[in-house]
Amino acid sequence: MRPRIKPASAAPILILAVAGLTLAADLIPPDSLGMRENPYLAAVVIQLLIFALPALFYCRLRGREFTPKLRLRPFRPSQLLYLWHAFVFMTSSAVLLSVLMYRIAPEAFSSSSASSAASFAMGSGFFDGLYVAVAFAVLPAVTEEFLFRGVVIGEYETLGVGIAVTASAATFAMVHFSAVRFPVYFAAGLALSSVLYATRSLIAPMLLHALYNAVILFGEKYILYIVDKQNVSMLLLVILLCAAAVLSAMLMCFEAQSIYRGYAEENVPSDYAKSDKRTLFARVAEAYFTPAFLLLVLLFIIVAVARR
Repeated sequence: MRPRIKPASAAPILILAVAGLTLAADLIPPDSLGMRENPYLAAVVIQLLIFALPALFYCRLRGREFTPKLRLRPFRPSQLLYLWHAFVFMTSSAVLLSVLMYRIAPEAFSSSSASSAASFAMGSGFFDGLYVAVAFAVLPAVTEEFLFRGVVIGEYETLGVGIAVTASAATFAMVHFSAVRFPVYFAAGLALSSVLYATRSLIAPMLLHALYNAVILFGEKYILYIVDKQNVSMLLLVILLCAAAVLSAMLMCFEAQSIYRGYAEENVPSDYAKSDKRTLFARVAEAYFTPAFLLLVLLFIIVAVARR
């Protein structure tokens, strides 16, 4: 696989394998995975088997020269304000999209919620909440960001940053196999990719993703409860979300400008991969019209329609 298969052809094969493992895990009875006895450990094992191990195996096949593409480095403390604005923007815009999609298809949206998926592990104690946060918010964020913002962007980047970002967001959204949540996952993927490029650190989107997962895991049911009321509370919620999204996006852009100015003043070289000189059409065709990518799209459509 290493020298002969193009990155844009190899990456969707990896995602297709991850998608297959995701579907296979859904078919396994919960009792056989120990979901009833130790749901936290079972969730950790599933995350590692589905996302982490395939991604690590893929990186091993790619060799040591692939490691720098992952951007496994800490972000700067001076970037914390940017990360806060990015978190507010990502959360408010994703919740706003969730409200819209919930109004369109309430039953389908509720059945695919993170809180319902983790409901069997929810408890009333502090440690129960902590275990749920680690197993269903932190670990998924780390493994998914390593795969989609690390490996996928690292492979597609030679075709252009725009293509890498959209490919990462699209594959991230598709492996969740939910038509009603696709816009939410896709938008979140775009936001997380922008954080990766601004901070030049994979740790930053991992942190934001974990915080976002925690908000959705513990807060989505209350948000949907307000939406169900269809009264002034819902209208106020939508107005607040819109205001938060717009304001945080502006502040996020201002902070990003400051970050990039700092890079320029320090003469920090860009860590972007050497870009392809072909036409945009040729690069898009290579990215999105490989057999594996098209098969992934087809699989997503079939499963998403079947789950409606």
